[in-house]
Amino acid sequence: MIVSMDWLKDFVSFKLAPQELADLLTGAGLESTVGENGDTLDIELTPNRPDCMSHFGVAREIALLTDAKLKQTDISLSESDQLVEDAVTIIIEDEKGSPRYSARVVKGVKVGASPDWMVQRLELCGIRSINSVVDISNYVLLELGHPLHTFDLGLVEGETIIVRSAKKNEKMVTLDGENRKLSSDHLLICDSKKPVGLAGIMGGENTEVTEKTTDVLIECAYFDPVTIRKGAKKLNLSSEASRRFERGADYDDVTVVLDRTAQLITQIAGGEICAGVVDCYPKVIKPKNVLLNRKRAESSIGVAFDDKFIRSTLDGLGIGHKKKNDQYECVIPSFRPDLEREIDLCEELARVYGFDKIESKTTYVGDVTTILPDEERTVDELRDYFSGMGFNEVMTNSLLSEQDAQTLSELKPLPVANPLSREMSVMRPSLLPGLLGAVNYNLRRGENDLSLFEYGNVFQAEEKKWAESPQFSGVACGDRVSKGWRQDQHKNDFYLLKGVVCDLVQRFGFDGSFTELENSSVFSYGMRWETSSGWLADIGLVNNDILGYYDIGLPVVSVNLNLELFNSTIEAVQFSKLPQFPSIDRDLSLSVPSTVTIGELESIIQENGTDLLLAAKLYDLYGGDQIESGMQGVTFSLSFRSDDRTLQDDEVDTIMEKIISETSSQVNAKLR
Repeated sequence: MIVSMDWLKDFVSFKLAPQELADLLTGAGLESTVGENGDTLDIELTPNRPDCMSHFGVAREIALLTDAKLKQTDISLSESDQLVEDAVTIIIEDEKGSPRYSARVVKGVKVGASPDWMVQRLELCGIRSINSVVDISNYVLLELGHPLHTFDLGLVEGETIIVRSAKKNEKMVTLDGENRKLSSDHLLICDSKKPVGLAGIMGGENTEVTEKTTDVLIECAYFDPVTIRKGAKKLNLSSEASRRFERGADYDDVTVVLDRTAQLITQIAGGEICAGVVDCYPKVIKPKNVLLNRKRAESSIGVAFDDKFIRSTLDGLGIGHKKKNDQYECVIPSFRPDLEREIDLCEELARVYGFDKIESKTTYVGDVTTILPDEERTVDELRDYFSGMGFNEVMTNSLLSEQDAQTLSELKPLPVANPLSREMSVMRPSLLPGLLGAVNYNLRRGENDLSLFEYGNVFQAEEKKWAESPQFSGVACGDRVSKGWRQDQHKNDFYLLKGVVCDLVQRFGFDGSFTELENSSVFSYGMRWETSSGWLADIGLVNNDILGYYDIGLPVVSVNLNLELFNSTIEAVQFSKLPQFPSIDRDLSLSVPSTVTIGELESIIQENGTDLLLAAKLYDLYGGDQIESGMQGVTFSLSFRSDDRTLQDDEVDTIMEKIISETSSQVNAKLR
């Protein structure tokens, strides 16, 4: 909010330079910066301080912080003999949405241009001049902080104002010329036949004050903040009025605001003020009462306050109070809706005292006697590993549409009780929909070579409850390495992820092997690494139906890790001494039926290689014309070593013969 330095001096005297004043307000919680020419302050107000959304409100803060006197505006009115009750009638049908609605009437005005001093002040605060009456309503808004609206009384049919909820699909044209479609969440200001204003947000075009206007109806009301917030949000319409009403306007200053507006209208545009105010106030709002205990305030803030400081602070804040022993019985002013509890008053004392003046009276020292486990250690290691492999981390929305969740038919999504939209109606049961959405987003922008991973929580519905758990997943498509000079092309394919899982198994010290996944609704072909403690990782080719739903025309491979198993690994890293004895390497070339998998052969080799077998690596696979039909040629490189002696060739020969014999008997393999 922009405030004028000159305008502030109408209410409080200060000799501070602009930057000094900005620093003072910032220290008190009103973050301020000085305008370009030093004649304005730009204040970043928090949502709980609607009382400072005016020059008078900011001046009240300055007076409190500088121990200056706050000056009130002198309001004096000359009223005509005609009673305002004879000019307009007010009926409130929705008392929850509009607890109070008041009005004044000024007749015989001459609408024209505003005086230069008013135009300059409005423009300095970012509001353009329209005409004298409209400018006055904006001026009073910026001066006192309470939104108001002026109607052309001659266009208000039946000389009646009715405040009611809008009907479903009811329409009205607002001052900006837009035809607004409303719902029952909106509050309307109507005359006897039609809507004339969208309460707390914007007036109607059909009663706009123009140069033809002679009689003016001035509205000042207190509207329910929740009602205004909902209505403005549904229309995606924010105004100076709605920003104040939805934070909580002053419910007790409507008469002052009406009088000030009527005073300025008669001074600038002439006319006569009808006697009295129509104040429709069905249920009077009572001010809140809060007990402030001095000792508790001192304990929570860490400062010993004397009674003089507490009394002067409460007076400066406009809080009525009466002391009994160590307690103050406080009456919260109507312009401070944020003060509800004792701790709120304690914070006010600390704010006015100065947070920077509160000294730390305790020194905390201690010795760390234990090492606490880091819950994110494993996830950080996985992040580092995948980043090193060329993957990019993404963060996707945890809310999905029901259609997105249905692509994973084997999982039960958790519906949201009050969804913001159909696109965010269920909690994600898996990270895969978000990752595929990211793939689609990049493909549509010409980026085809993708390696992505994500860590986040997933949610699934269970009987009469729900479950939340962390998940780590990745996807890849396109090229991992593009073809170039002296460089072969490498695809982001199934074997990349298989190698990733094998590498992770070795890094984290897991046992087990790959098995084929059957009946997967996600993968057209997939594999799972099974350990003695459970499954570790699933990898596979995402099936075409899911890819088609996300409009992805490239093959996509996916990996999903079992974080629970990764987190269960031993914290301590075991040291292995460097080998003292040489290894013996042998090649094993076999001819096996094409139906035999490499995994089966590896299992037989590992089972019969004894504890001397260090590694078994496949480095050739052949299925050409030089081998009989239905067979394939495979070659493994086997490495043997002992940790306590130098191996002899005959020891390795015995093991090799055992391996050859077992592969022959179990899978009908032949030595090539």
